Amino acid sequence: MVRRGTRRGWALVDVIVGGVILGIGLAAVISIAERSLAMQQRAERELVAAQLLDGLLSEVLATGVADWQLTRAADGTFDAPFQSWTWELDIDKQGLGDPYRVLAIARDEVGGEYRVETLMAPKPEDGPPEPARTPETPIDRQARYDEAQ
Repeated sequence: MVRRGTRRGWALVDVIVGGVILGIGLAAVISIAERSLAMQQRAERELVAAQLLDGLLSEVLATGVADWQLTRAADGTFDAPFQSWTWELDIDKQGLGDPYRVLAIARDEVGGEYRVETLMAPKPEDGPPEPARTPETPIDRQARYDEAQ
């Protein structure tokens, strides 16, 4: 026959062991949640950097690499709401007829640095003029939408 006092002692040990296991489990869950949050924030910064650098390089391409070097700054800050981000461009001419090497760098407010390096051909100086990109006949989008219905 087991005494009543002995049973109570085992119940207390069970509660203590259960509490320790619960504490370890909660610590593991909190650690995983913190890492997950940090990874999500890093991914968001990388996405913003990719979009900002894409826009910057598109602007360089539209302006022309040679014209950019003559008329624009080599560094600066992005427009709002990304004014805490800075950018820097390093443009090197390779040789006569070769494309320019363009290195674009974006830096965020927490010290992260994101780089993209690409080659860009200069705009032809005495090439054909830019073609007109407007349609010859106006597009009636409402009529097209009504026809599809």
